[in-house]
Amino acid sequence: MVNFQHKLRIEVFGTDLDGRQFIEQTQTLTITRDGATIPLAYKLSPESELIVRNLVTNEKAVARVADLIQDANFAQVYGVAFIDPSVNLRQIDFPEVQFPKTVIMECSRCHAVDAILLSEIEMEILESKQTLTRYCECRKSSTIWKQTDRRVTERRATEREVSDRQPTISPPIEESTAPDPHERRRNKRTAMNVPACIRSNGKEVVVECEDVSCDGFRFKSRTAYPAGLSIEAAAPYAKSSVNIFVSALIAYQQELSGGFYRHGVAYVASITKPSSKS
Repeated sequence: MVNFQHKLRIEVFGTDLDGRQFIEQTQTLTITRDGATIPLAYKLSPESELIVRNLVTNEKAVARVADLIQDANFAQVYGVAFIDPSVNLRQIDFPEVQFPKTVIMECSRCHAVDAILLSEIEMEILESKQTLTRYCECRKSSTIWKQTDRRVTERRATEREVSDRQPTISPPIEESTAPDPHERRRNKRTAMNVPACIRSNGKEVVVECEDVSCDGFRFKSRTAYPAGLSIEAAAPYAKSSVNIFVSALIAYQQELSGGFYRHGVAYVASITKPSSKS
């Protein structure tokens, strides 16, 4: 496992245990290839999703809360895993990728034993607190897991990679089953219903995102914004907070039923950035 003691100034958007949305500026404590440890003033549930923004470069990444590492009076330290590890939020050149480590772990609730492929951030969490919060079928929710010398149980004998997990946020309701002809994103999209603010012609309109990526987002609105329109956008957006607006374009417009329109937004910086050829 490779991690760095690296204090990266970030802004975190999420929803706490009470269902309240928040934006908090903080800094990373450590960074791995696929995650980070960060202190936050808010209490979060495992598997909940966050948007993390680098305050220096404005790069964004969607992350999930892997586990609570430390619970202090004024801050909680969380290990978070980036949904798309290829997003270069960290600006760090890591050594050559290592093979994931398989660890035999036991659910503290039903005592099922599983062989699990752990990510680097999960290995850091396990080494720090000797336990890991993971989903288990016994409760259809997250339970506490510990390392064990017992044999893997038959009903849970398959190894499961963390990268194969699906986000816990439900996908938006599709208005049409036809494939989106305008979908050209280079980066992975994550279904996440967070507010955004569109600033155009001196007016600001708050909308709800259907999904987000590091180079833009998609939203529905009763207002039809023409493709190619230059706008300023803040995503995520929270009232009574300092929101960062960046230059963007309406990449496409798609008419839906019920008087709604779906729009794709592309950040100008991501448009001018040269794309890597695979």
